[in-house]
This record gives sequence, C-alpha cells and structure tokens, in this order.
Amino acid sequence: MRAFVLSGGANLGPIQVGALRALLEHKIMPEMVVGCSAGALNAGYFASAISLDQVARLANIWRDVTMRDIYPEHRVGALWRLFSGQDSFYSNRNFYAFLQRHGATPVQTFGQTAVIPLYITATHLHTGQLHVFGDNPNDRILDAMMASSALPPLLPPWEVNGERYIDGGTVTPLPLRVAWERGATEIYSLHITTHDTREKSTALYRGVASLLTRSVDTMLNRQAEHDLLLVKHQRKVKLHHLELKVTDPPAPNDFTQVEQLIALGYEQTQAYLTALSPQRLPRPIPQGAVQLSPVNFVRRFRQVMQRQAAGDFLSTNNHPWLHRFWSTKADFTQLRLPRIKAPTMPVATKNEGTA
Repeated sequence: MRAFVLSGGANLGPIQVGALRALLEHKIMPEMVVGCSAGALNAGYFASAISLDQVARLANIWRDVTMRDIYPEHRVGALWRLFSGQDSFYSNRNFYAFLQRHGATPVQTFGQTAVIPLYITATHLHTGQLHVFGDNPNDRILDAMMASSALPPLLPPWEVNGERYIDGGTVTPLPLRVAWERGATEIYSLHITTHDTREKSTALYRGVASLLTRSVDTMLNRQAEHDLLLVKHQRKVKLHHLELKVTDPPAPNDFTQVEQLIALGYEQTQAYLTALSPQRLPRPIPQGAVQLSPVNFVRRFRQVMQRQAAGDFLSTNNHPWLHRFWSTKADFTQLRLPRIKAPTMPVATKNEGTA
C-alpha cells in the first residue's frame, strides 16, 4: 500500500501542493494519506478527491489565506488575551470560518468524505500522547484539522468530545509511523525543512510568533529524525524521503510567498522523480532474448529434451538423472547434477638413478 505522509510546516505548507502536483503528473497515486499540522490541512482537502483538479483547488485555498485568517488580533489584543487568562495569544474563530468557506464543513466525516484512508494526527493535551483522527470513521475532518494545527500559545487547544487537543507536531511533525503501523509498504514523505543562509542577527527573529516557531522547529527536527530512522530500518517498507527544503524562509506570519513555494515544491519533486525514474523502470531486454525465469528455464529445458535425438551425452538411457528429472516434472531448483570425478593424471617423478 502506497502512502503519502505530509509533515507540518506552518505557512510553508504550499510547498507540498507543488510536490503533490508533480507526483500525480508522474502517475504516482496514493492509497493512504497521513497529515500533521499544515500537512493535515493539505491532506484533508486532498484526500476528498485524488486528482490534479483537486490539487489546483488546494493551491487556490492557500492563495486566499491572509494573516488575519490565522492571527486576527493586533498586538494589543494579543496582550489583552494573555493577561486576561486566555489559552492563547490569538483566537481560532477566523481560521475555523476560513476552512468552512473553502468546503470543510462540520458534517464531513472521514468515512463519508475521504476517497482513500485518511489519517490526521494531533496531541492529547492531558496525556501528551499522539492521537490519530481517522481510525474512527465517524471522526469529523474539520475537528481533526483544527486540532492538528492548534499550536499553543499562538492558537488555543481544540476540543473534541470533551477532550482537548493541540498540534500533532508536538509529538512528531513527520508521522511516518502512523502510515507504517496501518499497513503502508511504500511511503512518500513530503517533509518540509528550512535552511537559513542569512546573517544571524537580533533583527532576523522578532516577535513571539517568530521566536516560538524557531524554537519549536529546532526541537521537532530531532523528533522527525526519529521517525525517519524508525521507518528506514523496516525491511518491508520502501521509503521515498522528499525533503522539501526552503532556503531563507519567510516570517511565520508572511503568507505572500504562496506562488514561489508551490513552484519550489514542484521543481524539487520533479528533480527527485527524474533521478529516480531509471531505477523504477525495468531494464530493457535485447530483441530475441529470453528471460530465464524459473518457469521459462524449465519450459525451454523440456523443449530441448523433446527435440534431442538419442545420443551419448543427453540420452536418458545413459543418464538416469535426466530421465528422473523429465518424468517427474520437477522444478529446476530440485535438479541435482551428478558428480563427475576428475580424471587422474600421472605425475612425473624423478628417477632414482638420475644424477
């Protein structure tokens, strides 16, 4: 079973949209989708219709995102929420409304909406354990999206059936183990990473959002490496690690780089698949050649036996082992060639009387 696993990545999520487009253009279709945080949003919309048209609609959703949809309060409002004992700096009401405007309604469940198995991860706030939405087909996709992207203290926990959940990336931002534990034998991991080449200065990371995101990224990178090592050592799982690297990423509250991120994800995935293609295609067979699989070997061997005239070497009368092989129609692996004793050659010796 082939699975796509979409990592977290905050406002860098559009890079996965470009990667999905490249995968589908290469006819690589998933049979399972797993998402976390920003990857949960992509997975939730993508799994409702696995097609290039749906990828195009997902790109339009990212184009419509603004900072007010994610972080609606001004700084004064954020401080007021902090000192008034609220659970976060920003309310998630605008984000909830944004997802509904783009088709994620509260009545949509995993069992009714997703055309293939879909799993979205979140973290149970009380126990700290990873929770997988989608194991229960009656789970609501919108609740799973809100829970998986609720990163305190920026956004508050999301309550589902009396239990509160936060961003699934706090346990692992790349939930490969979820796909592996649910039967995936081939995994394409769309892993968003960053690399900053700019001069490190106090002006580079400003504000609570920037500082918190930077700190969390550093911590979660280690957890993603754990899942990568776990799955890489599974013999029955073929892992394609697509590292979607963003050099000098925009600030966490900057949602204006959507087009560049989509193009970057498409280019990086195309490059990966182009390099992978020669390994995926079977080696060409020369014209007139016969593949010597076990079945072909036995078939051709019997044809030769039928056409072979009685002779000294291939005569079944002279070699009973050939007769037994043909009469019992044994598999070629059961063939035991007779041991032929090498002829002994006289060894020249030095005459005793020779001087």
